[in-house]
Amino acid sequence: MNITYDMLFSEVKPQSVGGKIVQFPIFRILIIVIFMAPYLLVHNTIIMDAILAAAEPVRSGLRYIDAVISIFIILLLYNFYVRYIEKRKAHEISTKNCIQELGAGILVSLFLVGFMVALLAILGFYRVVGMDSIKVIVDGIFLFGIGAFIQELGFRLVLFRLLEELLGSWITLAVVALIFGIVHLGNPNATAMTTASLVLGDVMLAAAFIYTRRLWLVWGIHFGWNLFQDGIFGMPNSGITDFASWIHPEISGPVWLTGGSFGIEASYIALFLSVLVGIFILRLAVKKGQIALPLWSR
Repeated sequence: MNITYDMLFSEVKPQSVGGKIVQFPIFRILIIVIFMAPYLLVHNTIIMDAILAAAEPVRSGLRYIDAVISIFIILLLYNFYVRYIEKRKAHEISTKNCIQELGAGILVSLFLVGFMVALLAILGFYRVVGMDSIKVIVDGIFLFGIGAFIQELGFRLVLFRLLEELLGSWITLAVVALIFGIVHLGNPNATAMTTASLVLGDVMLAAAFIYTRRLWLVWGIHFGWNLFQDGIFGMPNSGITDFASWIHPEISGPVWLTGGSFGIEASYIALFLSVLVGIFILRLAVKKGQIALPLWSR
């Protein structure tokens, strides 16, 4: 089934003032937060405290289970919101072709991160000095999987989708990309340059959602990037170096190439490739008729 942008717009046509307020896209962002907040509050306090109190290897097992269950519950809550507030089917989280799209996104990131690692290694700027156990990769799959899921659900299914209903695709792409960059300003080693890199890099993520109008491809790209960059190849993840990695590398070379202490998101080469992929996907989306006009032009 080909999902088009208008299938993700609210199907409610309110007549009353109250109804129009509830259906106003920006107000609906607050409603989604209300739907999600109770579970997230309980999870991040009671449930996580209980998991962290457990000893290994039980703790790791509980975290794996918790990640899977949390994704399932959050999707249920999102589906509940869509059905009862927007009165439509939640096409953006339909499971048809979800494995293929998720896998395709992971492969895109494997190519991009793998290319950068190979380039740095060939130039002598990436050298393996140690390796950890395979368990680190398993931990990373669940850690980066749930992290990318939460971010993409928030940025694409909530912010992008609802703002697009009001502002159209192009304005929304610029607004959400700017927000994406700004929220990472608090990360370690962040600068104005790294923020600009993230703003431009978000084009690829937005393009993946615009093209498919579903969560899976963009989730796969975001998850794969974080897993390969940090969990496997041991490079900083948007300035963060707290996570364990399978490979322990020694990285040198010019910042414009390596991204320095922020990671390859700030590498000019990686940024160029990401934007190139994003533009390619956007062109496919345009040909597919997936670009929405602003509300005042529809």
